[in-house]
Order: sequence, then C-alpha cells, then structure tokens
Amino acid sequence: MRSHLLPRARLSRRRLLLGSMAVPLTLLGCRRKGGTPEQQVVDLFIESDGDFLAFRPDTLTCPSGALVRLTFHHGGKFLSARHNWLLVYPGQMEAVDKDVEHTEGIISKDDSRVIAATPMCDKGGTVIAQFTAPAPGNYPFFCSTPGHGECMNGILHVTA
Repeated sequence: MRSHLLPRARLSRRRLLLGSMAVPLTLLGCRRKGGTPEQQVVDLFIESDGDFLAFRPDTLTCPSGALVRLTFHHGGKFLSARHNWLLVYPGQMEAVDKDVEHTEGIISKDDSRVIAATPMCDKGGTVIAQFTAPAPGNYPFFCSTPGHGECMNGILHVTA
C-alpha cells in the first residue's frame, strides 16, 4: 500500500515544480502583451548644402511621440561660418531668429519656444539632437547663426 502512494507523491512534486516555473513565465508573457508599447525611435539626417546657406533636405518627417535622433552635418568646406539646427513651435521662428542676433546664435536652454536644438558646428563637423516629436503639425527649423535663418530653414512634418 505504501509503494502505491510513493509514485503519486513524486508525480505531484514534479507537477508542482513545473507549475511553479510556468506561472512566472506566463505572467511575464502577459506583461509583454498588455504593457505599454515601446517608444518608436526615428533617426533623421540633415546637412548644410556645402557652403551655401541651405539645408539638405529642407523637409523632414516623423511620427508624433517618436524619439527622434537628429544628426546634423555641416557640409561646408571653405567658409568658416558655424551652423546649427533649431526646431521651434509654429509662428515662433522669426521671433527666435531676431532674439539670437545679440547672442551670436546661442539659444537659451530655457526658451519655451524651442523644441530641440543642436550645438553650433564648425565646417566638416557633425552634431546630434535628441527629442520627442511634438503633436502632429508642421514645425519650422532653421540655423540660428545671425543672418542665416532667412535662407537656411525648413519644415519638420509631424504625422499622427
């Protein structure tokens, strides 16, 4: 009679062991499905058009809410003018551009009109800005070096 109970007890322990391992794995799988999706990452590249005061390309696109990693390359070879890339809210480009005339294009980190900016960059250099894409819409970007914003600008199209 006792030998009849032993195999059953071993089987129960085995089932208990397998069951205890299955529960955390099942919960882990459920967490992946039911959790919040990871933020989409978008890599964008833009450069100055050689020594001309223009961006190439002058339009960029990304989805709203994406983590944007923007790489800006100063493609100049001869002129020593510094450039940067500055993204602002609609209707703010002219005001920000006017304000930077007195600061040699340097933007305050506390400027609420600015969404993102790269540091100033010398010819041949490359800099990066990282930001979360704003709500859907068209957002102007420009170079904040005094006198450049009038020609060196473009639009970031943020989609839904």
